[in-house]
Amino acid sequence: MTDNVRIDGIVWRIWVDNKNIRQVQPLCPIHSLRLRPVPYTSAYKWGESARTLKCEDCDDLHKIPRIYSSEKIYVIDRVDAKVFKGMKVLNLDDEAMPIAKEKAVSKNGKYFITTQLMESKRGIQAVIYAGEKGSSKKTQIFVEPEVKRLAFDQKDLNPSDVFLKVTATFADGTSHSMEQAESSTES
Repeated sequence: MTDNVRIDGIVWRIWVDNKNIRQVQPLCPIHSLRLRPVPYTSAYKWGESARTLKCEDCDDLHKIPRIYSSEKIYVIDRVDAKVFKGMKVLNLDDEAMPIAKEKAVSKNGKYFITTQLMESKRGIQAVIYAGEKGSSKKTQIFVEPEVKRLAFDQKDLNPSDVFLKVTATFADGTSHSMEQAESSTES
């Protein structure tokens, strides 16, 4: 694996050495030559405490915001952060964890409905999201079987703005409904 990334104005070559350890090498953003730390102390120390890098073809020195040894670690951390950001997180604290998820879209693609089964410290919960595709407004309905409750997020659309009627029937036969106060039909 060899990648080049630009961080803090420097191009960094990232590769895996023969011990399977990722390494970084700063490159001049203009000439693509290796940059050397200044002051360059010896072949063994490589100027690890330097805050300036030098390209043999440049008149200017390239400044870095951290000492060279820390900057190399920071470059790897920044690359990894891009990967970590896209990862799904399993929260073992007290938040809800998704168990299953399904999504459906109307035939014309204008409307969507997504159902998600979640487990939280309060128990199993089904969450229903529905609305018009592309709109920031949606309804969010919570079905909590353990307390036989049907609720919605007050910050979002009221379910009656999207559905004529929503009914949850629980295992013991009880049910809870939400519906529009007045439903109109067209002739």
